[in-house]
Amino acid sequence: MLDMSSHTIVPIPVLSGEVFETLPEPIRVYIRYLESRIQQLETRVHELEAKLSKDSSNSSKPPSSDGLKRKPKSLRGRSDKKPGGQQGRVGKGLAQVNNPDIIVTHTPASCTGCGSNLDDIRGSCAEQRQVFDIPQPQINVTEHRVEEKKCPCCGEITRALFPENIKGPVQYGDRIRALIAYFSHEHFIPVDRVCEIFKDIFGVALSPGTCANVDERLFANLEVFEAGLKAYLLAARVLHFDETEMRCEKKLHWVHVASSQAAIFYTMHAKRGQEAMNAADILPKYQGIAVHDHWFPYFAYNQMKHGLCNAHHLRELVFVHEQEKEAWAKRMHDLLILANKEVDEHADLGALSPEIVLQIEQDYQQILTEGFAYHASLPPLPTGKRGKQKQRDGKNLLDRLNEKRDCVLRFIHDCSVPFTNNQGERDIRMVKLRQKIGGCFRVFRGGEIFCRIRGYISTARKQGWNIWDAFADAIRGSPRLLEVDQAAAPQAIAV
Repeated sequence: MLDMSSHTIVPIPVLSGEVFETLPEPIRVYIRYLESRIQQLETRVHELEAKLSKDSSNSSKPPSSDGLKRKPKSLRGRSDKKPGGQQGRVGKGLAQVNNPDIIVTHTPASCTGCGSNLDDIRGSCAEQRQVFDIPQPQINVTEHRVEEKKCPCCGEITRALFPENIKGPVQYGDRIRALIAYFSHEHFIPVDRVCEIFKDIFGVALSPGTCANVDERLFANLEVFEAGLKAYLLAARVLHFDETEMRCEKKLHWVHVASSQAAIFYTMHAKRGQEAMNAADILPKYQGIAVHDHWFPYFAYNQMKHGLCNAHHLRELVFVHEQEKEAWAKRMHDLLILANKEVDEHADLGALSPEIVLQIEQDYQQILTEGFAYHASLPPLPTGKRGKQKQRDGKNLLDRLNEKRDCVLRFIHDCSVPFTNNQGERDIRMVKLRQKIGGCFRVFRGGEIFCRIRGYISTARKQGWNIWDAFADAIRGSPRLLEVDQAAAPQAIAV
């Protein structure tokens, strides 16, 4: 018990079995009840303390949940490199150009020595300095006219046709509409502020309805791109998958992402699990290697191999070691980092040697055995009224590392498989940024439009396309398409 006056722990006296048996039955029942209740409360206190100690460094909680008081803690180890730019790095600073657009020559009017007039004296360039600036933006108005001509033979009057994209007496051009979409879907600027930007910078009075029409047009024109995007991703050897919540129609929805280093596909659904994954129509058909977290619905698709995100495991191992004081977790943490380092060092060879792989697997099994033995020595947690026997966090992690060891160690058997799912997590993070800046979606249609357009612009950036030009092409109805190499598409994999 706690002595509140001295703040020291006072040991609880222990009753011997003989003394306990001499007590009246009601007192013995009450003591047993107190023991059980104390155990339950101690377990509850431990759970609450563990919950409070979790942050982005030792769990899957996002960094935004850490608050301002908690000092961020990186999982990255110290390197032998000095801070700042490394030797041999090529800088990207501003540099002079050979052919400037405008040249302004400054000549001296008189001699600084004797004061003689130098206007008629020809000078030479002693030094040049260049200023990079943006000219005053100006809207160009192009007027299209159609002529009529009277045939000299029959007298029929024939009128020329306007280009197909010229619909009305007055309209915005493709590049203005592309810039509207760029502000909205690349930088998530709300519609009202987009209108303010065009008014302040270009002197154009946009309306929110115009912005909405641009989105609708892009959504329709990008349907063919999205179909090709799915085929392109299905042909990839390795894909990353993730999902995050998004508020839509005042309800919780989920945005799912499937991405590679060269393309991204987004989709929104009211559900998080397999129903949404089937609707996206990528996971049910994919036959390569899927990298993701350990969320159970992903394993419903057994026509492909799975690779688990070890960044999640490292954070959980940090928690089990630092908060639960389990020694095996530190050894497993160090082993995974060492294995990843070995893969990086042998990246040029494309694979680890069989001896290194065998040693990693043996060390892995030894650490698991040590961890299971430790938990077998602990007393079981109090049983609930129903459901499965509750386990400690460390035991749950051990079970996963044991049952999914092939998925955990996929990266040491195939060097094309990343150690983490950082690719998928970076690609899905833009959805949270959109929600913070632009808010939620009032209607489901808005979420569909965002996902399709965002998939196009994110893929364009990964492909190295000019974003403004790519948007203008899509506005015209001819979006840029991805070329699918069917010969490189992964075949069905035996798991």
